[in-house]
Amino acid sequence: MKRLDDGELIDELKKRFEENDELLNTLKVVNNKLMDVNKRLHESEALKSHFLSNIRNEIVNPLTSILCMSKAVMDGEISEEMVPSAAKTIHTEAFNLDSQLRNVFAAAELEAGEAAPIISMVDVDILVNGMIDLFIHKTTEKKIKVTYNPLDKSVEEAYFMTDPDKLQIILINLLSNAIEYSHEGGPVEINASIDGEDLNISVIDHGIGIDESDQGVIFDRFKQLESGAAKGHLGHGLGASVVKSMVELLNGTISLSSVKGEGSTFTVKIPKAKTDKEVPVFSGESNEFFFEVGEEQEF
Repeated sequence: MKRLDDGELIDELKKRFEENDELLNTLKVVNNKLMDVNKRLHESEALKSHFLSNIRNEIVNPLTSILCMSKAVMDGEISEEMVPSAAKTIHTEAFNLDSQLRNVFAAAELEAGEAAPIISMVDVDILVNGMIDLFIHKTTEKKIKVTYNPLDKSVEEAYFMTDPDKLQIILINLLSNAIEYSHEGGPVEINASIDGEDLNISVIDHGIGIDESDQGVIFDRFKQLESGAAKGHLGHGLGASVVKSMVELLNGTISLSSVKGEGSTFTVKIPKAKTDKEVPVFSGESNEFFFEVGEEQEF
């Protein structure tokens, strides 16, 4: 073994100290990353815990109302004049429950990686008008007029190739939020166009709007801008995240333009799906509820 002189020994020691410093710095970086991951895990668990508590209420409450009201009707405890009002209440609560479950199941499919697109030829105008009809009881209750500016059939194709179920979920959530956060009597506008190979849909409301500081987090899963006693709107923090995930699954993008107190515009851009297979034509005129009572959706 070669004997080192004093200069060589000092150089070797300096080299090893520098290597140790580099290792320590690397360990610090890794440790900071682990601490950040751990913090995010704790935050995620807290959000999930809050979500479970919230969704429990938003499922149990309408279900309890449905059961109690329907039992009262069956037992003859409600006068004949009050039956239409009771039926309206049952329908409203069932509709809200359906919306909550629809997002829960969609989020579960996304989480499990089981939400692969199923492509059809979609009549965009029929699908959008079907979504508007779906919310007629809510728009009537809040005296909200929903205006749809359809495709220009003179220059645009009537059909667009995409996944109709996922497009429905996107529109249901965007329209539901627009109605929920609009002032009574306020207008909601939906625009659709096909620009080359892209479908563009915007949903515009003139309601409470979203503060600029909150616009970066509304697409986070389980994130709600209202909570606890201050919460004045329906929802459980899944809708916007489901929309974003569905749009991205279709290789699209979503953008938000909003001013607090003036309203919001959500714009979705989805490219035409590419497939070598022959695809069916989607009909959007069937019942939308999970508890189907009419014909099933046809593809």
